[in-house]
Amino acid sequence: MKPRTGYLAAGLMFAAASVSSLALAQMKPEDAIHARQAIMRVNGLTFGPLAGMAQGKIPFNKEAFVAGALRLEAVWQLDPTKYFLPGTDKPIPGSKIAEYTNAKSEIWSEPAKFKRAAENAGEAIGKLAQAARSGDESAMKSAAGNVGKACKACHDDFHAK
Repeated sequence: MKPRTGYLAAGLMFAAASVSSLALAQMKPEDAIHARQAIMRVNGLTFGPLAGMAQGKIPFNKEAFVAGALRLEAVWQLDPTKYFLPGTDKPIPGSKIAEYTNAKSEIWSEPAKFKRAAENAGEAIGKLAQAARSGDESAMKSAAGNVGKACKACHDDFHAK
């Protein structure tokens, strides 16, 4: 992984840690869209190599896999779902930050289903980190597959292509 991804993740974690519920309620829609997109971007950049290693598309590197799995777990703690605020379901005209959103309206019309899908992804990520801590390569690869399935399921229902 490139060092800048680690800096981005650290910056996101610091920023998110300082966001209170009140601040979320007062957040501009474009800032909420930007926050969730940034978290998901780091998740994707982090998980991509893990998926590649699990699928045998790139050589397995235990140290890199463990670091990536633990980073993914830490970034997921930022909870991207809390940034799907009212008014963030469509692009913000004139915004320089969030000119688009791929969020489907089902996020807001089926909030319980969305919450469960996100919880499933979080649980799968937690199990991936647990497998990484164990050092068992087979368990890590299997857990990565489950993360991929959980993320895909959420994206299939709630992310426009």
